[in-house]
Amino acid sequence: PKERQCAEFADILTRASEESRGPVRRSAFAFVAGLCAAAGASSAFDRAECVAGLAAFFRDVFDDLQEDVPRLPSIVEAELLPTLRSVLPSADLRAVTPTRLWKA
Repeated sequence: PKERQCAEFADILTRASEESRGPVRRSAFAFVAGLCAAAGASSAFDRAECVAGLAAFFRDVFDDLQEDVPRLPSIVEAELLPTLRSVLPSADLRAVTPTRLWKA
């Protein structure tokens, strides 16, 4: 249901970020991007809910998760953000992502 998509999206991001194997983690990030990319009736997730889930991940999970995944900022910069840039407008990403994760 649409009302659960934000929380589910944040949970998928969390689990993908916890993955220690790079290829598996990057595949999970590609899956996440696919959820954002699909449009219309064929999409399992609403794009706005994906962006809201991304915001929730950074607001509620990211800082604490760094204790378990010290490389998380690097992983987000090198893997997650480039993948999401291919499907989401940069303005949407910048609005919900900590500025320290954006390279100048």
